[in-house]
Amino acid sequence: MYKRQVSIISTVALILLLSVGSVSAAIRTVTIRVKGMTCGGCATSVEQALESTEGVQNVRVSFGRGKAVIKYDDQKVTVAKLREVINSTGMSCEVPKGDKKKTESGCCSSSQ
Repeated sequence: MYKRQVSIISTVALILLLSVGSVSAAIRTVTIRVKGMTCGGCATSVEQALESTEGVQNVRVSFGRGKAVIKYDDQKVTVAKLREVINSTGMSCEVPKGDKKKTESGCCSSSQ
């Protein structure tokens, strides 16, 4: 009986350890060029919209640079969804033509 309890506890602990590792591996950061911002208020609107999106952990939007830097869980939200949220604020982000790497990642550069 005791050996079985130890085995079950060990199995549960192993599963928990493995699941924690996979969650941290899903955290990514993406920088998206945002077009159409005319003031700091625009940047705040984009930032608030992104912050309210499930899976987004941290957002910094710069009006001066025309960029949004987003830290997100790629198991909960996609770059396409982030672009959709930006577009819903009246701003836009464009996919550059002829740039395969940027096109695949959706008008942005991303890293782990």
